[in-house]
Amino acid sequence: MERTVHQRRSRYYGIASFTVLLVVTIGSVLYSVSPASAILPLSGVEPRSLITGHLIAALQHHFPLHTTEDNHILQLSIALHSPHEAELDQLIAQQSDPHSPFYDHYLTPSQFTNLFGPSEATVDKVTAYLHHQGLSIDAVAPNHLLINASGSVAAIEHAFRVTIDDYMIGGRAIYAPINEPSVPIDMAGVITNVAGLSNLEHYARSQSVARSPTQGHYIATTGGYMPSELRTAYNIDPLFDAGIDGTGQTVALFELDNYNPADIRTYSTHYGIDPPPVTNVFTDGTTTAPGVEAIEVEMDMEILEAVAPGARQEIYIGKNSLAGINTTYNRIVNDNHAKVVSTSWGACESVLGEAEIRTLDLIFKQGVVQGQTFFAATGDAGAYDCADKTLSVDSPASDPHVISVGGTSLHLKSDSSYANESAWSCPTCASRSPQGTGSGGGLSSFFPRPSYQNGLNLTSTQRMIPDVSANADPVTSYSAYCTVAAANCPASGWITAGGTSATVALWAGIAADLNQYLARHAQPAVNIRSLYRLYHTKQLYPAYHDVASGNNLYYPATTGYDLATGMGSPNVWNIARDLVNAAS
Repeated sequence: MERTVHQRRSRYYGIASFTVLLVVTIGSVLYSVSPASAILPLSGVEPRSLITGHLIAALQHHFPLHTTEDNHILQLSIALHSPHEAELDQLIAQQSDPHSPFYDHYLTPSQFTNLFGPSEATVDKVTAYLHHQGLSIDAVAPNHLLINASGSVAAIEHAFRVTIDDYMIGGRAIYAPINEPSVPIDMAGVITNVAGLSNLEHYARSQSVARSPTQGHYIATTGGYMPSELRTAYNIDPLFDAGIDGTGQTVALFELDNYNPADIRTYSTHYGIDPPPVTNVFTDGTTTAPGVEAIEVEMDMEILEAVAPGARQEIYIGKNSLAGINTTYNRIVNDNHAKVVSTSWGACESVLGEAEIRTLDLIFKQGVVQGQTFFAATGDAGAYDCADKTLSVDSPASDPHVISVGGTSLHLKSDSSYANESAWSCPTCASRSPQGTGSGGGLSSFFPRPSYQNGLNLTSTQRMIPDVSANADPVTSYSAYCTVAAANCPASGWITAGGTSATVALWAGIAADLNQYLARHAQPAVNIRSLYRLYHTKQLYPAYHDVASGNNLYYPATTGYDLATGMGSPNVWNIARDLVNAAS
């Protein structure tokens, strides 16, 4: 839980002084980072500035069928540059440094906008240009990072001097730009991303349904771990015994489909859990009935409830498009209700592209500087997230401001206590990639290694994922309940399911429990840097189960950190005590 300034007044600054210090700090630093752009001289016309990062590598070997129809309407999410992103990075680092005056002091969304967001003048300049080009302004985000606009292909092509063509990829009709968009030279460095020029980029779920059991109650030996087994296996029980169950915490679930509330109630009743408070937040006017991905949403909610039944769940439901994805994440950080955010959705880095990854990174930075912690599934295609033979990783799990969660195969003793784990992989299961399925993990092609990734085996120059892991194997699976016919759920409702989607919801619930415990001891909430400190600094209690067998179709699990399981799976009671001891 975020700690207020009033709790620390005797030691640190009040909110007014805190804001003044931030302004002085930012004002004293003249250096700022410009987004990727280039000047494009055109013969006989005014030069324009390219907005790079929109060309999709997956299309480089495909030929377009024809140009996209001029009157086709596209929904765009136009991302703007933060004028003080370098200073934002400095503040994020200082907020986790016990020696800094900014330690454990977080911003409000309005403070972020005032200090790091684009100015009103910048927003007005961009919206005026879009209006002049014949586009409609649908919404301007309160943090000024996103402008949602719509217009015909003809108007968009003219506004950004881009050509959009149609393709047929794997039986799916795709439209995408064949060149980078550009803007007039006086807007150079202002726009970083024009999301929505293509419909190839969309998120996939990270879960696998194993089978439908014949009964609604089953034990570990038949798959489908129950809430009590999960709590015992990962040593959550001591927290429950102390009255810690996530009460007072809020977890936001990023989702791209709806769910059936009756299914969640059935799961709760079956396992004797008091249903947690749930709030639905529909972005972009999304109010659709539960669809093909409803199992994703319901499994997230049920597993979160299994380990943190007291936590409030906020279900953010958006459209599965780049505009919808950006809007939904941005809504989560601007609402700033939840200090834990979980997503089981993602796409391989090269499909999303550099411009979109930049956009998401800035949104996550806002969340982090506000004290929010993000968890993301690494995907279920092992080391081959792009579903081919190329080593690749998933976004947003690869983002250094997100805790990436991989997968294991968990085995228990007869009393449900922890026995052992191995890295999850199934080379003969080709549902996710030609190489098989398994724990997503590897090296980011976009982000360099962040400073907190140091210690045994953390030697790459690139961002390494996963950070942590837990049970994801559909064979050693989770009990779940879903009756949504559109999602191919059985009439009986009871299924066993796995994938890193399940694992990330588990970790989000664990974080809610930890935050309640840490707040009780007047200590900062858990974040990615504090979890890594438990790895590279010797602790009184072993925080992680070191998974040292198996592989993720390419990278082996080894002693210490590895690219299949990260630092390992959680020993939650040990993590809780270590975090309190470290802070004291």
